[in-house]
Amino acid sequence: MADIISNYSAHFSYFTHPNHVCMSYITHAKLSLTFCYKFLGASAKAFIHAFFPNLYITSTTDVVDEIDSILKKSGCRTKKS
Repeated sequence: MADIISNYSAHFSYFTHPNHVCMSYITHAKLSLTFCYKFLGASAKAFIHAFFPNLYITSTTDVVDEIDSILKKSGCRTKKS
């Protein structure tokens, strides 16, 4: 079963969105879950920062920059019409 999944993940996905960004379903899922993890951490830090402004001063900017960097390095970019 693992061979079937790994062989399938090397190909493009049945879904259109992963195909538009040149990713397999599995690669796209891993990337999306990575963002989920990063956004959860950033959300907690932003909540704390709201009440204690001297804590996590640049955390929101840092996570935005990190995600932007990850997005630029992943998949491909196609122009949408």
